[in-house]
Amino acid sequence: LSVRPLMPEERRQAEVSGGLMVEEVGDGPAARAGIRPGDILLSVNGDRVVSVDQLRNLVGKSGGRLALQIQRDDSRMFVPIRIR
Repeated sequence: LSVRPLMPEERRQAEVSGGLMVEEVGDGPAARAGIRPGDILLSVNGDRVVSVDQLRNLVGKSGGRLALQIQRDDSRMFVPIRIR
């Protein structure tokens, strides 16, 4: 999974204050869970995500079970992922 911080214009268009843009999805757990390029990752296990380093930290603490809140177009959803 490849992500980057949202640009100011992307935040305005999506009407969010933060989050990470999904740029690429490999063949791993995120792809199997339905994550797609263009999705905006808003939170992990209830914690808002504002940086790539924070995402890495939250994934490291997760014990392999994640609940990702994503925004796709005008919809928000939770996507469960198991990474181990």
